[in-house]
Amino acid sequence: MIVKSRGIVLGYMKYGDSSIITRVFTEESGYGSYIVNSIRSQKSKKSIGHFQPFSILDLILYVKDNRDLQRISEFRNHAPLHNLHIDPIKSCVTLFLAEVFAKLLQSEQSPNPQLFQFVVHSFQIFDRLSTGVANFHLQFLLKTGPYLGYAVDDIETLYSSTDRTAPSMEEFSQFQALIQEDYGADIFFSRKERNALLDVIVNYYQHHAQISKPKSVEVLRSILN
Repeated sequence: MIVKSRGIVLGYMKYGDSSIITRVFTEESGYGSYIVNSIRSQKSKKSIGHFQPFSILDLILYVKDNRDLQRISEFRNHAPLHNLHIDPIKSCVTLFLAEVFAKLLQSEQSPNPQLFQFVVHSFQIFDRLSTGVANFHLQFLLKTGPYLGYAVDDIETLYSSTDRTAPSMEEFSQFQALIQEDYGADIFFSRKERNALLDVIVNYYQHHAQISKPKSVEVLRSILN
């Protein structure tokens, strides 16, 4: 069956001599793994750069029922992102979020068009963002929760998987600002505060979504610090 869909790339791995297997969150089919044949071949007319994390593509998929690995037969940029993979800080944040988001999508095998549109909109904003870049990952993870059934209705629930039962007044205000303010808002955190807030969010998803600790979190810390 041929399926046309937009897709959000979350990474890839080499496969065989010239192909890749890429993880993609598609608008029509949800999250899945796809093979792209001969993309690494010297004769390929398409660039593997299309498959950088959070690239937004128009796809033609070749889908077979009861098969875990499907195939991308054609692809092109849907909305080119100009700064996301060039700016070193944005690139590092993107790699971290791709790892976490892929973990959160493991059970998201059916379409979720609201989540899809939210992610597209978020990363189009991030690509253009000039302020608040260091807070984007915190805001994105908090704002993503409601679309996956992990909404933070009460900020105290963020601390349910930590050794503390409630945030301080300062932390409460910080989390409230991250949730309520738009991307790019001028919300100041010290390095120590930002790291502490990230720990709480990652612990929350580890506990409630049963994901493993992201391997890229320490790289992210070093870049943002």
